[in-house]
Amino acid sequence: MEKAPMMVKTKTRSNVVASDVIGTGIIRGAAVGFGAMAAGLVGAWSVSCLVAGIIAAGGPLGLVTSWLGAVAGI
Repeated sequence: MEKAPMMVKTKTRSNVVASDVIGTGIIRGAAVGFGAMAAGLVGAWSVSCLVAGIIAAGGPLGLVTSWLGAVAGI
């Protein structure tokens, strides 16, 4: 007669903490959103500075000549 396999119950313990993947995605999405908003604000600020420079110099040609004069030290 063959021996019947023994049925033994075992308990497995783990010290691993389950993390919430959805929360990580929300934080990552918020970080990307804030980065895009900051890039948009910097872009809008640079365009407004360029327009203000064109107005102060008397037009695009005046801006270019003033810029070249400033870079050349004239």
